[in-house]
Amino acid sequence: MKPNQYLTFFRRFVAPVFVLGLLLLVYSSVRAQTASFPLKISTNQRYLTDGQNKPFLIKEISAWGLIQAISEVDESAYLDSIKKKGFNTVMVSIISYDTRFAGDPPNWQGVSPFNKKWDFSTYNTNYFDHADRFLRMAAEKNILVLLVPCYLGYKGDPNQGWWPKMLSSTNSVDKSYLYGKFLGERYKDFNNIIWIAGGDNSATGELNAHLDTIIKGIKHFDKSHLWTGHFESTNTWSTSNTLYAKYIDIDGLYEWVETDLGKNAPQYNADLKQYAKGKMIIQLDQSYEHDIPHKEDNENYQWIRRKNYDGLLSGCAGTSFSPGTKENPGYYFKNWQSLMSTEGMDEAMYCFEVFKRRAWEKLIPDTGNLVITGGRGEYGNISWVCAAKASDNSTYMAYLPVGHTIDIDLKALNIRTANAWWYDPRTGEARAIGILPADHATQFTAPTSEDWLLVIDNASLRLPMR
Repeated sequence: MKPNQYLTFFRRFVAPVFVLGLLLLVYSSVRAQTASFPLKISTNQRYLTDGQNKPFLIKEISAWGLIQAISEVDESAYLDSIKKKGFNTVMVSIISYDTRFAGDPPNWQGVSPFNKKWDFSTYNTNYFDHADRFLRMAAEKNILVLLVPCYLGYKGDPNQGWWPKMLSSTNSVDKSYLYGKFLGERYKDFNNIIWIAGGDNSATGELNAHLDTIIKGIKHFDKSHLWTGHFESTNTWSTSNTLYAKYIDIDGLYEWVETDLGKNAPQYNADLKQYAKGKMIIQLDQSYEHDIPHKEDNENYQWIRRKNYDGLLSGCAGTSFSPGTKENPGYYFKNWQSLMSTEGMDEAMYCFEVFKRRAWEKLIPDTGNLVITGGRGEYGNISWVCAAKASDNSTYMAYLPVGHTIDIDLKALNIRTANAWWYDPRTGEARAIGILPADHATQFTAPTSEDWLLVIDNASLRLPMR
């Protein structure tokens, strides 16, 4: 070719390909951006934002024994595995005493957290050096850690937590305070943690002084990290425990069996009532696949899905899950690799995926009858349709626990045209309904009698269906 022919060829063919490649590279980089720790509560007090002020939806896996039970190589592999499923948060205890766990509780790889049994003032720095490495590993992988200073455990079982050791003659309230100060000074500059008070125990009676001084000891040095609480499930919300409500920044729901909510059942009822109080709420520790008690809360996948979707449409800024089989609960860490692709893990990933692609932080629960005008069901029944509308009118989402026909007044969405579609929470597949003028009421019939998520987008925004 002549010089001018080379120039023409470059302009017509090489340059466009180069520019397209550059754009794809930039787009991939933007899509790959991750959270910038530390996190803070948004200005409207509803959700977390990162260092770049981007909303952070808590997608948590309950992994109680992770720090204690397995090697650091396995810990790294575990974190990589859950990230592939969309999780960005783990809930763990920095020290675990549970004889059901793998390893040698409470030791890690033969290293005890305390030099003297069970003296909370004689912390073994070798053990906590390992905990340091784990937290840094999680930060490098962009994973938030909900960290329990000392898992207290069920009062009825001395083999599941620290409460009997904390009350033993080798410990004291003063020593518990020293332990708290030790943690506060050591972890005050770790920017990817949120502290959790309790751990399956409301810490009343004699335990109150111990847990209260641990919290005060941590706060003596650590004045920046946020707090939530995980108490007995009868307390339901972190702030339900009046002994520790003053410490709670994020109100977490811990409900083991939905019927335990009593007059606040079903779960969306509890979520909506707590959302109305104005504090940030999350589903702190929710469904455990196949775990005890073997009731619908943990055995019925539709119940598990329902509580996740209902929560995120009822004001929760985070949800949770823990995989397992009847023979192999995931938080034991005896064979965690086999649990990374269970039915429950896949369905949690599908839930995360659909909310990730929408302005979830703008969703406001819709409990009125202006948008859904028919087919919603009776409030207080588990089949009632939970729904939420984005404050910028970009999206409307409604979860149908049972597939049927629902009446929607599109005029109430304040958009010109709507792009409507169904999302299958069992497969993560989207089914297009079509582009509709948003100037009239219409009916939408779910593809099957199973549960479905109806999504109605502002068509002018051209948001992807999945």
